[in-house]
Amino acid sequence: MVSLTKLVVPQERVSLSVSTFSTFFLPAFASYFAMGVLVQRKRTAIIRVALLPVTLLCAYRAGSSLDLSLGIPNYRFLNQGLVLAIFTLSMRSAAWAFAKKPYKRIALQLKKEFNDDTMSSSPSNQLTSVDDTPLFTAIWNAWDLSVNLRGIGWDWAEGLRIPKSSLGTKSKLEFLLITFVKLLFYALAFDATSGAARDFSPETFGSTKGGTIFDASLPPFSRYTRSTIITILSGWTAYFVIELVYQIHTIEFVLLFRQTPSQWPPLFDTPWLSTSLTSFWGHKWHQLFREGFISVGARPLSYLLGRTGGVMGAFLVSGALHYLGLKAMEQGGYPVVVFGFFIMQAIGLILEGMWKRHTGLRVDAFSGLLWTWLWIIFWANFMVDAWARVGLVGSKFFPDDYRPTVLLVYFLKHGFKLFGFSERLFDVAQRC
Repeated sequence: MVSLTKLVVPQERVSLSVSTFSTFFLPAFASYFAMGVLVQRKRTAIIRVALLPVTLLCAYRAGSSLDLSLGIPNYRFLNQGLVLAIFTLSMRSAAWAFAKKPYKRIALQLKKEFNDDTMSSSPSNQLTSVDDTPLFTAIWNAWDLSVNLRGIGWDWAEGLRIPKSSLGTKSKLEFLLITFVKLLFYALAFDATSGAARDFSPETFGSTKGGTIFDASLPPFSRYTRSTIITILSGWTAYFVIELVYQIHTIEFVLLFRQTPSQWPPLFDTPWLSTSLTSFWGHKWHQLFREGFISVGARPLSYLLGRTGGVMGAFLVSGALHYLGLKAMEQGGYPVVVFGFFIMQAIGLILEGMWKRHTGLRVDAFSGLLWTWLWIIFWANFMVDAWARVGLVGSKFFPDDYRPTVLLVYFLKHGFKLFGFSERLFDVAQRC
């Protein structure tokens, strides 16, 4: 008997085209968008629950059918991005299906300066309506809701901590110019750290064939020192690429969709200064998936197992997100390693809670900083090894001739020549 999934999902991924986009992706987004409209309206709970299986099936079709890489190994990471987006779409749809009350849009003042308080405590945020949202308004709002992962400007983001913006109340033009400069910096930094990680072994994990970061030919101390350096470079790469994409979307939505700078506050809150795992994962690392992790993972398990279950549930869902993303690289997903990393992060948070209960002291200060990074980096070695084995570390995110670092060297080289420096002197400096 032929299963339903075989009827709706092709045996192999199909390249992106107008036809395949309309067939596979559009139904997933349309059903997701419809859920975004319904969650703003009263008396739609039954419809939302009924629509959820359809949305999840359409999402599964899109995530498992489309090939954004066009068959080019260097661009398999695009399929990973697709699956991460589809998984996020599915999490949010599930959260919307079981929302207890309609979502409401919040009117943000144009010159709102975000601070380190929670969204709900700001006196300048006002609900746009206390009655049922009109259908046309709900449709218009759903465009923002569909891409607004943190809930900036929505009442469901209660408790979300927004990093303080250093830009204050600058004009929109100043904000866009500063954001563009940040975009250039993150592109350069992303290319530099990803390239540095690849250069450790261009023939193995530095290529799309993949390979381990643990060199068995080296003695243990050298082997794990090397893998730790690669892990740190890969961690910075992840940070820079997330920031890069965020700056691109900031410019896009402020410039083209006339959103205000206040709707695009900082994404990270200096995570390198985290003095506990609780602060790192709780608010210093980006909170883009917070809603989904709480709704799908933390809340259900907390009903059964209390706070411990809630913490574990959130990290289990995070593990599923990252595992399926790696699996989309089509070279294995290493579930034990990926889920293991996030389970150990949950255990670290639980240990911090136990420490506070028994001593009355929070994990903090320099000892907390040391503990946080030793715990994260130790387990991240194995996580990055999984990235390396599927070819993610070896992916080239820019064409060789148009890598930001290559372009920078080119412009610097011609700048040196323009100001009279010899090309030989520049080449020596470049090699150093």
